[in-house]
Amino acid sequence: MSALDPNEFRNALGSFATGVTVITSFDEDDNPVGVTVSSFNSVSLDPPLVLWSLAKNALSLPAFEKAGHFCVHVLSAAQQDVSNKFASKGSDKFEGIAWARGIGGLPLLPKYAAQFQCKTTYQYEGGDHIIFVGEVIEYDRADEAPLVFHSGKYALAKTQDGDKQAGHGVDENAGTFSNEFLLYLLSRAHYQATYKLQADLRKAGLTRDEYLALTLFGMGGALSFQELHDRMEHTGHWPTNSMVRSLQERSLISETIDGSKFALTVRGRDLYISQLAHSKAIEEELLADFSPTEVADVRDFLQRFIAKSDPGVPELWLNA
Repeated sequence: MSALDPNEFRNALGSFATGVTVITSFDEDDNPVGVTVSSFNSVSLDPPLVLWSLAKNALSLPAFEKAGHFCVHVLSAAQQDVSNKFASKGSDKFEGIAWARGIGGLPLLPKYAAQFQCKTTYQYEGGDHIIFVGEVIEYDRADEAPLVFHSGKYALAKTQDGDKQAGHGVDENAGTFSNEFLLYLLSRAHYQATYKLQADLRKAGLTRDEYLALTLFGMGGALSFQELHDRMEHTGHWPTNSMVRSLQERSLISETIDGSKFALTVRGRDLYISQLAHSKAIEEELLADFSPTEVADVRDFLQRFIAKSDPGVPELWLNA
C-alpha cells in the first residue's frame, strides 16, 4: 500500500462534519487549561462514557493526563469566537470569560449547547494522539443550535423533519405554492416584518412614500426631485410634487440655498432617526430567536440574491 498524502488524507477526513467542543481541566498549579477539540464522541450510555483525543505535542497534554477530570463544552453556533480563542496558542484563553468551578475544581464555561463534567477513566495511545475516555458525572444542555465544522470551515447544522424528507408534511392550508415559491416567501416575509412599522408610520402621520423619501434624504443627503425619483422608482413608490410640498409644509424638508435640492430639516431628521430606531428595535425583536450564524447566512443569501437579480437599479443609500 502506498503512503498516504497527509494533506489529502486530512481533506478526506474533513468531509465528515463534526461538532466543535472546548474541553477544560486544570494543571498541577490549579490553573485552568482548555483546548478546542472536534474529536469528541460518545462511547456508552450505560455506563455513560465519552471520549476525545489530544495531540501528543499539545502543551496542555500533561495537565489533562494528571488532572483526573475534564469537562466537555459542546459549543453553540454563536460561539465561533470561543472556538477560535481556545484553538490559539500562547495566550490566556480564559481572559474575559466568567468561568466557574465544577466537579473536582473543573473550570466551567458560562455558555454552551451542552456540557459534560467527566472523571477520566482510561487513557490510550492512538498514533500521534492520546485518547481520553471519561465517565460522565454531571451534564447539562441548552436549547441552542450547535457549532459545526466541515471541510476546514465552520458550518450551520440544520435539522430536517423526517416526514418532509419522505415527501410528506406539506401544509395543507398553505399549499405547495407558498412552501416552494421563493418570491412569495420573500414578499410575505417583507410584509410581516414591516407590519408593525406601518402602524408606527400611521401614528406619525407619514405615508409609506413619505417615510421612504425621508429615509433616502437621511442616508443620501440632499437630493434633487429627479434623484429622489430615480432612487424610489424601482421600489414601487414614486415621489410627487404634492408629497414634496406636504413634507415642506410640515417642516420636515426644506430647499437647499441654491434651490436645486431638498434636505432634511432638524425636525425631519429627528423624525427619521426615531423611525429608524423603531425599525431597528422591530428587527432585533424578530431576530431574537435566531442564532448569529443563521442571521449571517440569511444576510449573505439576500445580498447574493440581490446581486443576482439586479436589473441595474441604483443603490438606495449611496452613503450608507
